[in-house]
Amino acid sequence: MSLSVTGGSDSGSGRTSSLLAGWRACEAELRQKQESNAAARDRVIQQRQESALAASRGDADAGKRMADLASEEAVLHLAAQCLDLGLRAVAQEIDAEEMRAAAKARARAVKAHGAKLAKRIALVEEIEQRLRAVTPLLAQLATLTGEIERAHAALGGARPFLPPLAQEAVGGRLAEFMTGCGFAAWLPLARPEFRPALGSWAKAEREIQETYRLTA
Repeated sequence: MSLSVTGGSDSGSGRTSSLLAGWRACEAELRQKQESNAAARDRVIQQRQESALAASRGDADAGKRMADLASEEAVLHLAAQCLDLGLRAVAQEIDAEEMRAAAKARARAVKAHGAKLAKRIALVEEIEQRLRAVTPLLAQLATLTGEIERAHAALGGARPFLPPLAQEAVGGRLAEFMTGCGFAAWLPLARPEFRPALGSWAKAEREIQETYRLTA
């Protein structure tokens, strides 16, 4: 018995799905033939028993019918063995194709997972660049604050008890703004003093992502 299934697509999951569907259709066809074979064997056995009864009653032709039926039963028995072998072979092909399909699905999932990790690094790099761009702006703010306070005093302005442009006051308002816009949610704890400052957030991100790396 020769078994073969040709896929309708030449690429990726489409080919795998087509092959799997083909093998399952082949399995269904073989099972249908197996049922037909079993029904034919039951019919032949019944006819042979009837012929044996007829022979016992003196039917001269019953012996020949019994011989013919025995030959037919042998052919059906051989066909049943071939069908069993075919079903086992098809089951192996289905198992192998399902394993290949699972492996391809995992490879796609791992690739998508890697793409998300890469996207996260890109986002971290962008956030890092934007935060670094804020630092000189804050320095300009501090410089301008000093100039304003000196000019204010030189022009006879009274120095407030708690200068609203002092770094502490500005820092407080900045913290309030960061809380209001949701940024502070990413800073739940102050950095412990025993840990060194990060030179690059993106570099740290790449290092911690090693925990999440997967292979197909």
